[in-house]
Amino acid sequence: MRASDGTPRSSRRLEFGAPHVEGPRHAPDRPMNFRSLSTLAALVVFAGCASGPPPAPFFVESATPLAAPPADKAQIVFVDPANAIQGAFPAWLYEVNGKDRSLLAVMGPHSKSVQLVAPGHHMFASDAPGGAHILEADVAAGKRYYVLVRFVYAHGMQLRPLRATGTSEYSVNFKEFPEWLASTTFFVKTPAADDFNQ
Repeated sequence: MRASDGTPRSSRRLEFGAPHVEGPRHAPDRPMNFRSLSTLAALVVFAGCASGPPPAPFFVESATPLAAPPADKAQIVFVDPANAIQGAFPAWLYEVNGKDRSLLAVMGPHSKSVQLVAPGHHMFASDAPGGAHILEADVAAGKRYYVLVRFVYAHGMQLRPLRATGTSEYSVNFKEFPEWLASTTFFVKTPAADDFNQ
């Protein structure tokens, strides 16, 4: 409601001597000052610290270089060249045997993991927000295989075998394959990942 002179009623009260108190609580039109912002930022930081130490990581960088596949095992290299946005959530990789599954690795952005398995038929699964994907593979001893861990929007992380022949995106001859290997780092799972997976 407006007063007869066209000014808002609240302004008219101020004009007629209503108590006016200075300060941030009583001056909503005034921008927050630097000291208030600094105090708020400090409170947010201290609140985060009060919750305790950060959780143990699920995977850490491996110091072991990639060796040749052993004569009695197949070597499978899982490669996740996704950027940090696509790889915001880790992909949990499992080997599935009937109703049992064993955790092989936890993959994040720009990571890779090497797994040694017995020759023969295997079933691998990725579990990430959006869904699980299955890859069945028949592997031979003494050979290296590459699997692309590929982000698929709203469907999790897909496992795509990279063929030894051809030039498609799903081949080791694809033009970006050398960059995928160069831009990724080998990681290994930690005991925290195994504990979390129980």
